[in-house]
Amino acid sequence: MRFHRLVPVALALCLGMAPVPAGAHPHVFIDVDFGLRFTERGLDAVQVTWRFDDVYSDAMLPDYLKKGERQLSAEAVARLDKDIFSQLAPYRYYTDVAVDGVPRGPAQAKGFTARVDGKVLVFEFLIPLGTPVKAGRVDLAGFDPDYFIEYSTVSAKPVATGAPYRFACERKRFRRDTEITGPIDVSGLSCTIG
Repeated sequence: MRFHRLVPVALALCLGMAPVPAGAHPHVFIDVDFGLRFTERGLDAVQVTWRFDDVYSDAMLPDYLKKGERQLSAEAVARLDKDIFSQLAPYRYYTDVAVDGVPRGPAQAKGFTARVDGKVLVFEFLIPLGTPVKAGRVDLAGFDPDYFIEYSTVSAKPVATGAPYRFACERKRFRRDTEITGPIDVSGLSCTIG
């Protein structure tokens, strides 16, 4: 088994689920939203929000919420970061970012936080782009090459923060190769900057 296949299995173990080998269909479903952070120099980072499905949230939250708690403590968020989120760095946090069709290399996510919204777990983090994008096309998609996790892009209208900048985004399907099932279409955003 390749090392990157161990991460989803480790996630399942961390969340109290029985280990399940990567199969031909996803086992975890995440709604993903993207936000755009601008400076005077252009788009400099992408804000990512993951909303886990009910079943996965039910499996995960008992390990991180104390009895009677409805919200994650700072200690629980730190444990989620250590146990799960920081382990995703070698996989670019399952977030594909391409500028004018060229994938951006691995980046270190910043500002990780987690919370409970209703009964579901939500992760939020920022992916710096390194060199700001002044003009061009930026494609964004959540993607797990093992197809253990399926990401669905929620909004075609990302929230923009920072300096005012012109941009327009639309939902798009991107073709990606999976380790098990071959090519699939994944949902994402294609944004024109400038």
